[in-house]
Amino acid sequence: MASLFKRGKTWWVSYYALGKHVRRSLKTTSKKAADRERMAIEAKLLDPYLEAPRRTNPKVADFWKAYLRWAKEHKRLSAIDRSTTFWNQLIGFTGANRVDEITRSEIERFKIWRKQEGNAEQTINNGLREIKAIFNRGRKLGIITGRNPVDGVDLYPMPHRSPDFHTKEQLELLLEKAAERGQELKWTVLLCGWAGLRKGEVANCRWEWFDFNKEKPRIQVRSFEGFQIKDHDERSIPMNRRIYDELYPHRQQEGYVFPHMRNAKHQRYRIDLRASLTAALRDADLPTEHPYQRLRHSFGSLLAQQGVSLFKISKWMGHSTVVVTEKHYAGLQAYDAEIDLF
Repeated sequence: MASLFKRGKTWWVSYYALGKHVRRSLKTTSKKAADRERMAIEAKLLDPYLEAPRRTNPKVADFWKAYLRWAKEHKRLSAIDRSTTFWNQLIGFTGANRVDEITRSEIERFKIWRKQEGNAEQTINNGLREIKAIFNRGRKLGIITGRNPVDGVDLYPMPHRSPDFHTKEQLELLLEKAAERGQELKWTVLLCGWAGLRKGEVANCRWEWFDFNKEKPRIQVRSFEGFQIKDHDERSIPMNRRIYDELYPHRQQEGYVFPHMRNAKHQRYRIDLRASLTAALRDADLPTEHPYQRLRHSFGSLLAQQGVSLFKISKWMGHSTVVVTEKHYAGLQAYDAEIDLF
């Protein structure tokens, strides 16, 4: 809900209120004092939702309105759309009028129906996780009580897969092929593969994010009005020397690093950039599926192989918890590779 970050020695807080991104100084260098202020802010942010009727069995429509009031303050629009899609599928299937009509057995029937409709098991699992998260949030906000109906519903088993990633040599070759297709594609590969930025973060990254301090250059990934980082998890990433050397001569005080990428009028440009990345991957004889995700996974995988702690990898990649990082990269730490990304 609210997150802390430092500017110099002073703690700042970042949060969303009434649809606006707020960042302000807490005027303290004490982490304890900053945490107390953060918790006070979060309590105030919850007040509007706590005014919702505290019924043990509210109407589905009332529950959903209260949930949306919270979601609009704390989730990205794309995430709200995803939640709405899964929720509407559930309510359309059950026909429930009140929340307690959505039972575990109804969830089980819903799961089977989705499979019969031809949905992939992974898609069904994603929907069940989303619905479970919605009910959990309703309980935290005090809108509903009782057991989450998704608790105890088994997800379809998924084969464990290590994340697909490029080796350092493959990354070097891809960077070479990307450079042949233009500076912006080269920068995109650098920021995804050597800093772990997500596709949306690359498209929206600003020069203000880049701290070119010679001793400890960093990339400060931050939300701003019109763009929200996943889970609002602002983070600071050590800047690889290669990124520093490439971007420093072109540095600006402010503005978008890729101004064409983020404008809806330039959707064609973004499609062409992806096509260029796919072509560069083919030139390097590398897989073309999920090109941005594979680059980001490469960053995490190479860090793990280098012996960087999972805690640091989690922070630098913006994972919601270190459990996510462990799931993907813990097994890779057994490798003994000399990578020296930083």
